[in-house]
Amino acid sequence: MDQMIFEGLTVAIDRRTIFMLALGVSVLCVFLGIFSTFAGRDPVVERMRAASATYGRDSRRRDLLKTPDQMPEGVLKALIPEKRSERTQIRAQLQRAGFDSPNTVRNFFVLRLGLAMFAPTLAILVFSIREFFGMPSSIDEWLNGITNLQATQTVAVLTAIGFYTPTFWLNRKIKARQVQIQLGFPNALDLLQIATEAGLGFDAAMTRVGQRLAYVCEPVSEEFLMCQAEILASRDRRQALEDMAERMGVEEVDAFVQVVVQSMEYGTSISTALNAYALEMRETREMKAVEKANKLPVQMSAVMASMMLPALFLITLGPTVIRYLEVFGD
Repeated sequence: MDQMIFEGLTVAIDRRTIFMLALGVSVLCVFLGIFSTFAGRDPVVERMRAASATYGRDSRRRDLLKTPDQMPEGVLKALIPEKRSERTQIRAQLQRAGFDSPNTVRNFFVLRLGLAMFAPTLAILVFSIREFFGMPSSIDEWLNGITNLQATQTVAVLTAIGFYTPTFWLNRKIKARQVQIQLGFPNALDLLQIATEAGLGFDAAMTRVGQRLAYVCEPVSEEFLMCQAEILASRDRRQALEDMAERMGVEEVDAFVQVVVQSMEYGTSISTALNAYALEMRETREMKAVEKANKLPVQMSAVMASMMLPALFLITLGPTVIRYLEVFGD
């Protein structure tokens, strides 16, 4: 009898020890993966990044070193899509949201996978702890009340939420940033026009306006300074401006880039072109404001009808209903 008890105790100790060892190995693998990701960088590359990061006030996105689009290899094949079009689309969305670091695409897919795996991992961990170490009676009773079907459905729903949450958040981030650009770009255009009329060159004017707008409209300031940093790094001016418009994703910026490029190609005055475009943009904004004002009566009619109709029905039909109840109530 004593030998059987001792053998059962040995088996329990062995299972607990195996679980703790597996947990320790998992934590060690995660730590090594994080360390290998952020360690071992080339000091020359780091100095180049630091030099490019000094261009402007807040320079967390002004990294001139861009990794080329490469086919995923190894474990990344399970995370990053192999089609170049899908990777390009995700990269463009991340740039419009304000994320332009070299490994942004990889980090996005890793984050999405991590959030998707959080719920199943948490469920496995809870049931493992319950199996090997036990849990408080209240939590144990609550877990006993959950059927296998309910647990599977809950884990599946949480997995889907974790998988699609980064995409929804990215879309909201893009829309919020584009709204900031639409509100701040007219002021930037006016300052740019004043600076060019005062005698500054176009590049110097963009740099000055970008520095001045750092505390007013950060997205416009970042894009202006990033564009000028690329031009100073011997990139083609037209390509740098078009990339800036692509990153911002606003129609006004696209038109602004086309005006500047055409003015430089045909040799016309930049200040005159900016003055004409600023006048056109003011007229366009005024027309959009008038359009929104004309839509207000139609939009308000539904709200007014939903608020007023119940009161009208109560006033008109209330006495009739009361009289009907008095006469035919018995």
